Amino acid sequence: MAKRYTFRFETLLRLRQQREEQQHRVVAQRLAGIRRLQDRRQTLLRRIDEQTSMTRGTLQDRTIDVDLLKLGRHWLIRLRRGVLETDAELAAQKALLAQERVNLSEAAKQRKILSRLKDRRRDRHIADETRRQQAELDEMSIMRFARARTTPEVHHA
Repeated sequence: MAKRYTFRFETLLRLRQQREEQQHRVVAQRLAGIRRLQDRRQTLLRRIDEQTSMTRGTLQDRTIDVDLLKLGRHWLIRLRRGVLETDAELAAQKALLAQERVNLSEAAKQRKILSRLKDRRRDRHIADETRRQQAELDEMSIMRFARARTTPEVHHA
């Protein structure tokens, strides 16, 4: 009867798969955060365009409200500062993403190493079992042949 194949490092392989999945989640979360920052940046840029248009509209009026212009300029400065802060945060997040992708790549590499080892050992086990079974079949054939040669043949006339 054939022996059941067991991979001794199955637990380690599962741990490495879990680590790789965790790294996938970390990268996905970082990408989602970057996407939110990019959306925020786009919103700020759109608001800057709107505020610029409003300021131009105010300047085209016959009567200019200086307080409204000051307030608009102050708001534009705050929006631009928000864009700069968002750009800095985006750069930091992208740097972290690069490191997390390296970690993901390393985790995948470590899992693949064990996975390939498992495949090779399973293939070797199957080959060994096939050879063992073939040897048993050969032995049985030799015994049948030897038995057939040693028993007298009975001829019917």
